[in-house]
Amino acid sequence: MNDPAGLSGLERLHRGGTVALALSGGVDSSVAASILLDRGLRVLAFHLLLTGDRSSLPQAEETAKRLGLELHVADLAADFERLVIAPFVRAYAQGRTPSPCVACNPSIKFGLLWDRAAVLGADYLCTGHYAGLGPAPGGKGLALHRPLDRGKDQTYFLCRLSAAQINRSLFPLAGMSKDLVRRIGDDLELPRRPESQEICFLKDGDYRDFVRKSLGGKDGGPGDFVDPDGRIMGRHQGIWAYTVGQRRGLGVPGPEPYYVLKLDPVRNQVVIGVREQSLTRHCSVRDIVWSVPPGETGFSSLVQIRSRHRASPAVVRLSNVNSAEVTFEQPQSAVTAGQAAAFYQGDILIGGGWIE
Repeated sequence: MNDPAGLSGLERLHRGGTVALALSGGVDSSVAASILLDRGLRVLAFHLLLTGDRSSLPQAEETAKRLGLELHVADLAADFERLVIAPFVRAYAQGRTPSPCVACNPSIKFGLLWDRAAVLGADYLCTGHYAGLGPAPGGKGLALHRPLDRGKDQTYFLCRLSAAQINRSLFPLAGMSKDLVRRIGDDLELPRRPESQEICFLKDGDYRDFVRKSLGGKDGGPGDFVDPDGRIMGRHQGIWAYTVGQRRGLGVPGPEPYYVLKLDPVRNQVVIGVREQSLTRHCSVRDIVWSVPPGETGFSSLVQIRSRHRASPAVVRLSNVNSAEVTFEQPQSAVTAGQAAAFYQGDILIGGGWIE
């Protein structure tokens, strides 16, 4: 279980160190735990309860028992509701498309969980994310790097971690492929469970039903689909049911497919148009956390604007220390308010904020 790519951060540790581990019970965090134990480290395993659903706990307990770990249960459901779920619902009501995992990681996993672990003597926090650690540009501290398995790269979801949070983190899976992790899990006879879904609190994967029930009728109700000139094109069921860039499910016939261009909560309208109208070269980004301060007010960067978006070259100009205007070299589709924008220098993540 070596780290051939040298991206895990484990080379900093010596036998006798104490590492807090977020143990979901899935194969990724379980194999990460096994790697730490092989290094002779003291491991404090934590299972997070983030909603009222405790169905994940038995498997985490079984995994911890299999690995010889005492399991600490951290009930953070009230904090998760306040910091992640409530803003998620509120964003949709406001015509924005949230990224709850980007919000959760710095506040819950690398924030409140770390606070509990530090009290118990933890030196580092470990997760099963596919992300790498390496020297920051300029040689001061560490920065997040893209991992070996680019198909599982999760650095985008970690884009708002601070430099302090990154410097106390460990990512044992950084230099490993998902296939290798699965094989190790099988060799260790670790419990198997389905792959975790992207939004953990949506059990059936349907955010629309979740948001509708959460809003309890306070959602503005149905309204008009309009074109960019304001011409009425049809009726929508509520702006919370749509995201910028969406094509399917609009139910508006036309000579070519329509896309959602904009959500207007003030007028309760969904603006739609053809694909060419969905393209833009510009966006504003606010509340940026720079894990690697850029050092200049204007610079070139690769900017990733959603989890499955390929980071694209852009010029970034700072409006102030944590806000920026981004101009892409090529027009991008579905630049969506509420989503995160992650800034990279090559394979190195330097920061992330919210698209305005």
